[in-house]
Amino acid sequence: MSLVLAGIAPHPPLLIPEIGRGELGKVKQTRQALQSLSREIAAARPDTVIIITPHGPLLKDMPVIMAGEELRGDFAPFNAPGVKVRASIDGELAGAIALAARNRGIEVMFENEAGEMLDHGVSVPLYYLQQAGTARQCVAVTFAFLSYHELFRFGEAVQEAAVSTGRRTAVVASSDLSHRLIPGAPSGYNPRGREFDELLAEHLEHYRVPEILTMDEDLIAAAGECGLRSIAVMLGCLSGLSVKPQVLSYEGPFGVGYLVALFTPQAGGEID
Repeated sequence: MSLVLAGIAPHPPLLIPEIGRGELGKVKQTRQALQSLSREIAAARPDTVIIITPHGPLLKDMPVIMAGEELRGDFAPFNAPGVKVRASIDGELAGAIALAARNRGIEVMFENEAGEMLDHGVSVPLYYLQQAGTARQCVAVTFAFLSYHELFRFGEAVQEAAVSTGRRTAVVASSDLSHRLIPGAPSGYNPRGREFDELLAEHLEHYRVPEILTMDEDLIAAAGECGLRSIAVMLGCLSGLSVKPQVLSYEGPFGVGYLVALFTPQAGGEID
């Protein structure tokens, strides 16, 4: 089995100690869960970690893979320039993903500059993964504004590429949920934000993939989220596998929903 683990990780920069400082206590559950997720991924000994971000270069109809030899980022935009992340890029796996996607009618674009200036959607999860001793080799991908079913199919291409290259691969969907949970939230307040987060968390806990891919469009729009497409790709990466889901934490103290989850493929659990 080439796909060893998958997870959902939020990406607020305040999770970085040098940025969050006194605010870290307000996201204690998220931080502890993200550390736990990272340790689980490290224990699975992946050759490559794939991170799907909503904050890199986004195109309407093509996912983007950050190309080159190395991913490089720091937190200078958040007043912590001394905190840096680096990872080598698995070019062979990236090429295999593009080929498998093309065979499904999904074109992929390679972008060199994005990997040299990582967005926080990659950098925050990568920071925690590397603190746990893993993710020294990565592929960073942004989704496209395709349908959720098409993004799921792109995830299936990722799984096929992992198998064809023989890579032990972990996949992390970098995802914040509703940005409208409380008055004063970053995108304003909408009571449906909490409804969206609770429903998505329930679907993930019970691994209801069809229900996630067909969530009500009005509810999604009202929530003001930035993570559902990342999650759709991740679910595609697990297609055909028997999966044990675990929601490790959820909280939203600043008006943005932070959910951490782990999805473990079960040995011998492939679905014919």
